[in-house]
Amino acid sequence: MLKVLGKLRVNNLNCVSVEGEISFLKNGLKLTDEKGHIFIMESIGMPHYNNPEYGRTHAELILSGDVENIGATLSVME
Repeated sequence: MLKVLGKLRVNNLNCVSVEGEISFLKNGLKLTDEKGHIFIMESIGMPHYNNPEYGRTHAELILSGDVENIGATLSVME
């Protein structure tokens, strides 16, 4: 499960900051929040690349879906 820390919309890109176990993340992965919204991960970025400890648990995700109404947590859709 990933904790949603923040969201940012830049033009038509929806960026979400997350914290948690991120090693499984990959493009095309389907994620869902506790509200039942479904998101598709289009890209991943690593913030603070110069701090390896932070980079192991934090990521910036570009998602497609209704990011404006995203919940507090995301999990992999089974």
